[in-house]
Amino acid sequence: MTALAAVQAPGLDDYLAALEDRLNETVASHPGTAAEASAAALAAGGKRLRPLLVFLAAPADPPLAAGVAVELVHLASLVHDDLIDRAALRRGHATAWRTHGSVGARAAGDYLFARAFSELAATGDADGVELLADAALALARGEALQHAQAHRPETTVDDYLRRCSLKTAELFRAACLLGSRDPRLGEFGRVLGIAFQITDDILDCTGSTIETGKVAGNDLREGTPTLPLILAAREDEFVRDALAGGPLDGALVRVAATGALERARDVALQYAAEARSQLEGGRYRPELEALTHIVVERRA
Repeated sequence: MTALAAVQAPGLDDYLAALEDRLNETVASHPGTAAEASAAALAAGGKRLRPLLVFLAAPADPPLAAGVAVELVHLASLVHDDLIDRAALRRGHATAWRTHGSVGARAAGDYLFARAFSELAATGDADGVELLADAALALARGEALQHAQAHRPETTVDDYLRRCSLKTAELFRAACLLGSRDPRLGEFGRVLGIAFQITDDILDCTGSTIETGKVAGNDLREGTPTLPLILAAREDEFVRDALAGGPLDGALVRVAATGALERARDVALQYAAEARSQLEGGRYRPELEALTHIVVERRA
């Protein structure tokens, strides 16, 4: 059971069950290599956090197609990320890149993007399609920014946060808006997404493969300047050199020794508190508030 499973709300179990059925149906809709690789990525599981946000943000009946579409966009981005990073594991399972090669993984990611927009377009919700398209564009821009920042320990915290907003937070924002069209809930999703990403980056420095489903230290190996690594590199020249492409042995231990993990966590907690400040009424306000604590307390 993941920490997110602690979130309970009337109708949520039925919504998530219907979501899983529809995810499997749409991924299997066009048989072939892309569908096969996509199905394996889907079967690896996941938090389903973005569809959960669609559900909790909705003032009435939550739109299933929106939950399906936002999860497929997220899954597509992971498949493409693993291809770019040459990552062997995701959620404890072999990645599409590992099992189907570069061509298969690229096709799977493209396929998932296509199925996401097909699901949402079929509802006739043009505004929703535009929201999701903007979020997908942000993902692409964020990935390009990450490439530009690679092996640059001098990356500023502001530039890192901008990347977090593009790569992660905009899709959280879109999920909340697809459920509600409420700008305050959209902002809630955006700042929650930044808190989530900072926590992910801390876990990359501290978590075990069993807990996170990924090999620890991937950001340092790839030269990706995350908040804990940026803060540590300011104080420890060995970490700075490792982030720039130098020797890695012992670098994660030195990151921890600088106190950068605790300082990064403080920033994540600040963003979680900012997310709570955006909440007003709504039938699931307590659940959304609980979510702000769960995303920064999780271990995976």
